[in-house]
Amino acid sequence: MTRILITRHGETIWNTEYRMQGRQDSPLTCKGIDSALALGRSLPALDISPDICLVSPMQRALNTAHLIRRASGLKYRIEVEPLLAEMDLGTWEGLRAPDVAEMFPEDFIKFRTRPHEFVPLSGVGETFFDVYDRAQKVIGKVKERYDGTVLLVSHMILVQAALCITEGKDVSHLREYEPIEQAKIYTISED
Repeated sequence: MTRILITRHGETIWNTEYRMQGRQDSPLTCKGIDSALALGRSLPALDISPDICLVSPMQRALNTAHLIRRASGLKYRIEVEPLLAEMDLGTWEGLRAPDVAEMFPEDFIKFRTRPHEFVPLSGVGETFFDVYDRAQKVIGKVKERYDGTVLLVSHMILVQAALCITEGKDVSHLREYEPIEQAKIYTISED
């Protein structure tokens, strides 16, 4: 049996500034650190004892994964899984979401509410279909390779895609899963 759980990294400085991170990184805030530690402390009470943790290569996710493990007191491996990376936002990375909405209103509306219609500007970055495909691949990979409980540490859009897949919905429904709380466990599979 494979139990797949997923969480989003803790709050970052760019989250508080409403900056679009994508493949860029910013440090966890004190709140982000505290929420990751709190999640780790809660794992035993939630009867969650991961056999392995697969984590996005982004530093904010790696830091969150290590904080969760440290606070849990549990011993499990942490491995980087590139498929868990956040959506590549291309030229929007580092910009404040309100500024992007003002500069590219129609594109931003598609990004927020019509993911199946969103196309990255200048062809730089990923579509929601790309992220959905990566989420499908990582879920399939986990089910094929692991037995037991697998904790995934990732990002908002990847978590949205994984939830969409779990409920059998297509990409057009992906943004219905907002907001994805940081450092909260979501169940993807309990096969």
